[in-house]
Amino acid sequence: MTTDDVKYILENRKAIEEKISYQFRCHTKLLVQAFTRKSFAQEHDGYEDNEILELYGDQLVNTVMTKWLYDSYSTVPQTYTDDFFYSKKNEAELSKIRASYVNKSALAHCIDMLDLDDYLLLGNSDEKNEVWRNEKVRCDLFEAIIGAIAVDSDWDFKQIEKSCKAMWGMLDFNENYVTTLYDSCDDLGITKPKFSVYQKYYGNNQPFRCEVKLNFSTNSTSYNQGLVIYNLSNIKTFNGEGNSEIAAKMDAAKKAIDFLQKYKIEQIAQKATPETAVQTLNTLYLKKFISKPELNCSVSPDDDGNQVWRCECFIKEYEDWDGYNQAGIGEEYTKSAAKQSAAYDMICFILGKENDKRLRK
Repeated sequence: MTTDDVKYILENRKAIEEKISYQFRCHTKLLVQAFTRKSFAQEHDGYEDNEILELYGDQLVNTVMTKWLYDSYSTVPQTYTDDFFYSKKNEAELSKIRASYVNKSALAHCIDMLDLDDYLLLGNSDEKNEVWRNEKVRCDLFEAIIGAIAVDSDWDFKQIEKSCKAMWGMLDFNENYVTTLYDSCDDLGITKPKFSVYQKYYGNNQPFRCEVKLNFSTNSTSYNQGLVIYNLSNIKTFNGEGNSEIAAKMDAAKKAIDFLQKYKIEQIAQKATPETAVQTLNTLYLKKFISKPELNCSVSPDDDGNQVWRCECFIKEYEDWDGYNQAGIGEEYTKSAAKQSAAYDMICFILGKENDKRLRK
């Protein structure tokens, strides 16, 4: 890497600060140092690595978590006469909770969700060994960032605690939904999402709220999921909450993505015909929109002695929908036709439309 990558950090300073819930006062070199690996500092004059910051951060992360456990589960004596100190959790339970937050995999996951490893300054040996794939390297980065915040804030514990909790909030997410939402909008030709974050001034639970708006510029399209009709000719708004700005954005983005996934499913499913329904479900499965459909068939004679195939289609994602037990049923005189009939009936159920091709024996 070159010093151009240092400029990349500074150019994205605002985005980085939002992710870590901290604005550096004037020490921009500290921000750069937090991302500087020893190999980069050795190859470029005038740079300091993040190892000492990481050492400080390592201790602070444990302290913040210990204080968090104390605040969450302790009953503090109200007087100094005859009261004992109590905890709602025993030692083993508290240790287990702490270990779930303060471990190499957890801290590395938080860095992954925030895409902060994109800003790592690596020397040639680090690049050759692809060290960013190493959990310990990403864990060290988490701790170095906390160390840099401590130094820049003059060891303001409340601020250090706020940033730790903000980054730990990423443990609630399995992917960076904000990035995924931008990518999904690009794929669908939708205007980039607009995020607005607000701080709530009441209550201590989930203090941040985020509103994300999607502007659908396509022609008016609608579909029915249960009792909700989505009109895609206007702006759709999704709200999220979190203990930090980035957590609230991720929550809102996830809800928007869930909506877009339904939209993508609908775009594919509405092209299905009674003759191509099985293929359509398979396409949805291959695109990972649904789990693998099950088509269970049986054969029995009708009143005239003709063999009739009955097929039932099962898709896990829709088990909780009203009417699911009566959906995805097909009866035909050949096995392949019964499969198509059942698959088409399930597609009609997903789309919330009447299946005029459905047979009842």
